[in-house]
Amino acid sequence: MEPAYDLMARLLTEHFGIPEEEITPDATFEQLDVDSLARVELITMLEDRLHVTLPEEHGDATVGEAAAYLDGLVAGRTDQGRAAPVAEQPVAMAGPAR
Repeated sequence: MEPAYDLMARLLTEHFGIPEEEITPDATFEQLDVDSLARVELITMLEDRLHVTLPEEHGDATVGEAAAYLDGLVAGRTDQGRAAPVAEQPVAMAGPAR
């Protein structure tokens, strides 16, 4: 399976037109000009491809932090295909609640 960072970078480039050279592990989604609607779309694509459910918590993670969290969810997946609870604080990619 493709690592979450590689998948996320590919989706950001292919679907959102973000130049590949701008996508780094330290870049935030805000710095990449990924607005809240695009974040929801990205989250949905990631959930579909990785077969996980992301929490609806709000915050601004870096691409690397979000990818590491996703990799943790995928690694902790149960036999039923759902993510097992992770001990770490969830890293969400959604913007602030309004």
